[in-house]
Amino acid sequence: RDERKGDTDKEKIQSAKIPQPGAKEIELLCEYARWLTSFPVAVKHFLRPEERLGWDDTAYYKKQRFEIGPLLCDEDANHIMLSYEDERGQAVFDRNAKRVRDPPLVVLNRLHELSYDIAHHDYDEDNKGSFNPTPQQRAAFFQQLNNQINILCASFGTMERIKNTPLPFVYVIHLRSILLLYLFLWNMTSIASIGWVALPALFAFNLSMLGIEAASVECERPFDWNSNHLTMGKFCILIARNIAQAMKEVRY
Repeated sequence: RDERKGDTDKEKIQSAKIPQPGAKEIELLCEYARWLTSFPVAVKHFLRPEERLGWDDTAYYKKQRFEIGPLLCDEDANHIMLSYEDERGQAVFDRNAKRVRDPPLVVLNRLHELSYDIAHHDYDEDNKGSFNPTPQQRAAFFQQLNNQINILCASFGTMERIKNTPLPFVYVIHLRSILLLYLFLWNMTSIASIGWVALPALFAFNLSMLGIEAASVECERPFDWNSNHLTMGKFCILIARNIAQAMKEVRY
């Protein structure tokens, strides 16, 4: 009996009509994926220093627009990139002007708006009564989407704190002073007791100790443009590929 009941349940599931997505539903899903893919790009350019050798405002603007690419239209892309205002209050891309908004927050606000549209979309209109979520289901879905967006917001806030929290100046000065004093006295003592033969070993030891101090300074801000900092461009590409793969494997 249990086997027959299981076969009957499988037949009911297979014969059940799965609601097909309408054009509006697909449009909402694709727009949400586009803005979600744009989020790491906005975070990258916000965390990295605005000044880079050999880059003017035009080159920096073109790089950001190239990385966003066809994900967003020019109006939406400019709304993210033009985060400065001139004296007349017009949005410009001038890093010497006053910053009035943070690009990652612009993307997060848009994701919140899209999550509301997705959760409260009229699915019954496209599926002709085959699928109509209850208000409780809509609220739960909207809450779940917002929880995921809040996780992105918390992660962005953590990275922003890392960027804006340098090592205390007194700690850096004290560490460097003690290190240089120690190396100077140790080198003088070694040369006095062993002679100039100790120079190669002293040079290697001094280089290693100063390298450790320099590495601590580099780790203080991991979002710079140097090659030994975080490869945030590769992170953005990986996230974009993961979102594209998830979109291809979506089952309606």
